[in-house]
This record gives sequence, structure tokens and C-alpha cells, in this order.
Amino acid sequence: MENRYVEDFKKGDIFALGEHTFSEEEIVDFAKKYDPFPFHIDKNAAEKTVFGGIISSGWLTALVWLGMMHKSFLSYETTMGSPGHEEMAWPKPVRPGDKVTGQLEILESRKSKSKPGLGFVRYEAKLFNQDNEIVFLTKSTLMIKSRI
Repeated sequence: MENRYVEDFKKGDIFALGEHTFSEEEIVDFAKKYDPFPFHIDKNAAEKTVFGGIISSGWLTALVWLGMMHKSFLSYETTMGSPGHEEMAWPKPVRPGDKVTGQLEILESRKSKSKPGLGFVRYEAKLFNQDNEIVFLTKSTLMIKSRI
């Protein structure tokens, strides 16, 4: 992964995060461990809900996005974590067989005034399904090393 410093990020920069296809097995296995609502784990029960079938836990969708970030965007040399997310939403459900693609847009980048060598990169990330519908959205900030 390319080492990017806070100075390398500009408002409006867009980064591709790759793609992932959700399998029913992945959705059910995750939900059985962490989010065992019937609409995540039981086909018959899920068909009787407003979703009309099995859907991914939002937390699995978020973790898939995070994995995509690690594979294609985050540099372990310069990324210093995050102070938290300001927004996280799941506008459309993710279903077995859905293929999602990720995109990240830089909203703001600035050096810390009180901590030399550190900066903050605020971004909005989205996952789109194969129909180009947003299925996951987050706004967050990364702490990124500065070149000083």
C-alpha cells in the first residue's frame, strides 16, 4: 500500500475501494454469531418480514467495507486510527448474491494545530450494489501522519 500523508489528501479526491460479493453462507454465519435476527438467518422467517428474504446484518456490511478499506486504502505506516464515525447508514438492504463496490471521497484534510506530525482526513465512504444503489454510507475521520 502506498504511504499517503495528510498533505497528500485533497478535498474532492475519490478513491476506489474494490468490490465484494456477499454469499448467503457468509451472511448467515456472521448473523448466527453476532446478530441472530430471523431475517438474517432463516429463509422461511425472512420471507415473512418486510425484507421478503434474508438480508445481511448492517454490521457485516460495515465490516466488509472496513476490510475493503484495509485492502485498498489504509496505509499501516501512516494511518493512526480514527476518533470515531459521525454518520453510518444502511439505506438499502444487502442480499445474498449482491456485488458491492466501494468508493471514498475526501471531504477535508488538515494538519493538527496542537500535535505536530499528525493530521485529520475527513471522508465519506459508500458501498453501491450492482444496481448502483447505495447500501452503506459512512462519514468519518482518520488520523494520518503528517510529513511535518
